[in-house]
Amino acid sequence: MLETEYDVVIVGAGPAGAAAAQAIRGSGLEGVIVEKAELPRYKMCSGILFPSALKLIDDRFGPIPKEVLCEPARVRGNRVFLTLESPVFDAPFSVFDDGPGLGENGLNVSRASLDHWLCCESGFPIVDQCVFRAFRRDGEDLVLQLRRGGEDLEVRTRYLVGADGTRSSVRNALSKGFDHTLRLIPNYEEWYLGEIDLEPEWLYLFFDREITGYFATVFHKDGRIIAVTGTRQGDPVKECFQRFTAHLEERHGLKIEESVGKSGCSVHDMSATGNYCLGEGNLLLAGEAGGFNRCGEGITSALISGNAAGECIRSSAETGRPALEFYGDAAAGEVASCAKVNRLIEQAVGLNPFTRD
Repeated sequence: MLETEYDVVIVGAGPAGAAAAQAIRGSGLEGVIVEKAELPRYKMCSGILFPSALKLIDDRFGPIPKEVLCEPARVRGNRVFLTLESPVFDAPFSVFDDGPGLGENGLNVSRASLDHWLCCESGFPIVDQCVFRAFRRDGEDLVLQLRRGGEDLEVRTRYLVGADGTRSSVRNALSKGFDHTLRLIPNYEEWYLGEIDLEPEWLYLFFDREITGYFATVFHKDGRIIAVTGTRQGDPVKECFQRFTAHLEERHGLKIEESVGKSGCSVHDMSATGNYCLGEGNLLLAGEAGGFNRCGEGITSALISGNAAGECIRSSAETGRPALEFYGDAAAGEVASCAKVNRLIEQAVGLNPFTRD
């Protein structure tokens, strides 16, 4: 049940929103998480948690339950194909994972289950199928315009966290012209039942543009083979995907018995170009809504920036100062980590698929 007034409203039921709620928990501030989709909801993502993300989750939320895991549960690292001719090399997650981690391996999870579990563990009530549409300022408060079940609603709040992803409705409501400055990279994936000569316990990365457009990945989940291709804005992503799957058939023995799913999304270049949008006053943007992404690995950044947003709201409530006054400093470490990982990727593979040519 959605109330008409809260101290904090968080838009987006992903890791960033959950981390913000968890950081606010126990402060005496009353809040809610609203999500436009029905929960638990699918999100296009490898769902492979790097060691630093595992440590953040373990520290803040506790052990990940078994029902969240996929098979194989353990992922040993990245197996990288730079070009068609260069030899494959293995890179542990620690090479591209900035910060202390929990062990050396990654963990393979269902994003739908992980996100829902994190939000439930945060202690905030969750209202799904609730669409954020706009907001207006009324003195020190924000009045949000939401829509749920065919009904238009108004909710008053002191603080608003936009944690609603790449195409953030909160960011667009705050700065309608900002998204015109972004370059979007289309991504497309298909899920197969079948065979492939690639060991399940690795995250495979391909960077040869002859077969990928920009980059491609392969990973395994619960007996399914998932292939993903990302390409340049405006390029036909499905044509690039077809070239990539033809390569997998020719070089890696892909044999498709059945196609069981497909999805698409876009990834922005905010992190790669340093083009962040942190918010204004008591409205903060976290995760990909604010621009935080470690060259394609967004879960760690979402957790760190979401936690920072929650801590800054606590500081604001204690001092009476706008939350954004604290957020720049609190997010600076993750901005630096994103830049570091972007540089490492570019140095390692000779290109960065998330920057402009």
